[in-house]
Amino acid sequence: MASHTDTDTDTISFFFDPGCPWTWITSRWFVDAMSRSGHEVIWRAFSLTLINAGNEIPEQFREGMRASHRALRVVESLTAESRHTDAGAFYTEYGTRAFVDAQAPGDDLLAAAGLAAGVSDALERANDVANEALIQAAFDEIRPLVGSDVGSPSLRLDSTGNAIFGPIVNPAPHGDSADAILGAVVTLLEVPEFFELKRSRTAGPDFT
Repeated sequence: MASHTDTDTDTISFFFDPGCPWTWITSRWFVDAMSRSGHEVIWRAFSLTLINAGNEIPEQFREGMRASHRALRVVESLTAESRHTDAGAFYTEYGTRAFVDAQAPGDDLLAAAGLAAGVSDALERANDVANEALIQAAFDEIRPLVGSDVGSPSLRLDSTGNAIFGPIVNPAPHGDSADAILGAVVTLLEVPEFFELKRSRTAGPDFT
């Protein structure tokens, strides 16, 4: 039998916060595998700011969270216009600078990512609080599907409406390994009874 990634076309929504290093690693697996899968991808917000609402955030994380939340305003506004490729390109440029190049979060990072991704026209939306409604709507869409004790990244197979937190990969696999994981994830998302898989982390983020 052919794998789902060989024969079937479906949309997978990737709900994420661009400030999360584990999400960034998973997204590199996802982009690689999706490039060969035939599946469509939609990039959606899963804001760590909203997840942590009411919690005391340590000072060293606050600027990063503010910057990533502003980046999500750009992502969701692009998605609302069906500019899914642009949204993915913007995240790639943002994450490369944030995690691979270790650039400090802020306006310079946003501007550089937007210019490199060709979405400079959308950067003003980072400061537009009107886009908060889009972020909240995405949050309200995914949270009931994955629960209140998980977060970014979460994947939803749009044909079934089933969603899971993760997968978390470290480092990001490519090629055949990436395809195998995506095929397994899609299979699990097609089974409504599937609930949870888990393994404890044994190492820090590997951005290679």
